[in-house]
Amino acid sequence: MVTIVVFLCLVTVGCGSGHAGTPYTGVRSPSAYATVMRPGEEAAIPNPGTGTSDPQVGAALLTRFQSAHEAQELPRAVVALPVTDRTSMFVALRQASSPLSGGHDCEKWTAGLWRAVLDDYNVHGVQLGVTKLNAFSRGSALKMTKLPNPLTFTEAVITGPAVSLGDPRLPASCEDLPGLGNDSGAIQPLSVPRLADRSWAYRITGTGQIPIWQWVEVVQTRRYLLEIRIPNQAPAPKTDPAALLPQIAHAAYTKAQTTLQ
Repeated sequence: MVTIVVFLCLVTVGCGSGHAGTPYTGVRSPSAYATVMRPGEEAAIPNPGTGTSDPQVGAALLTRFQSAHEAQELPRAVVALPVTDRTSMFVALRQASSPLSGGHDCEKWTAGLWRAVLDDYNVHGVQLGVTKLNAFSRGSALKMTKLPNPLTFTEAVITGPAVSLGDPRLPASCEDLPGLGNDSGAIQPLSVPRLADRSWAYRITGTGQIPIWQWVEVVQTRRYLLEIRIPNQAPAPKTDPAALLPQIAHAAYTKAQTTLQ
């Protein structure tokens, strides 16, 4: 059996935040760690939730958009909080996060809403639905350059008290963000059509070899939060991610509205 080394901070897939097996101490290093896994081990990681998950939250997640589709090896999942292990890789493997830091107040911007939910809303009543959609599967991963339209993105749907995380105001402490090595970055607003009660988008920039790490859109309703993240990836999708982002967000919002009645 071949052992696969999965680097969660590669350009092709974005970045995972946190350190597997390391307790959370209040300020989390954003970035780079690698984990060694054998084929199928990702799917074998147990769901860390302790409550009863709501199947409707899972049904609200996209399973396909253009060339991207849900992977059989790592299917969508719903985590019912509270969780007993916030360092579990179960959610991180299904979400793209940037390698930028900035402290606790910046995590929902740099790492994603999922990280802020686990850190600040790890309470009964919160449901966290997560998925990663790819244009390739494990068997075709080595042939990515031949795909007609490669695309990877992640989606999160959050219900319960954590809906209050939806605040588009960037803290002043998050305006300049340290990254990996000598890299640094910033959060730059993007203009997108309004969805639901309110929506906003931004891109996460870098000063090193990767000028843009991610394109992100958040949609807030009274019942749920929805987040789409498109990581920098190679080969790149045919359409500019800034143009793809509102298209994916609209499709995700339409499905969530239909499902979460």
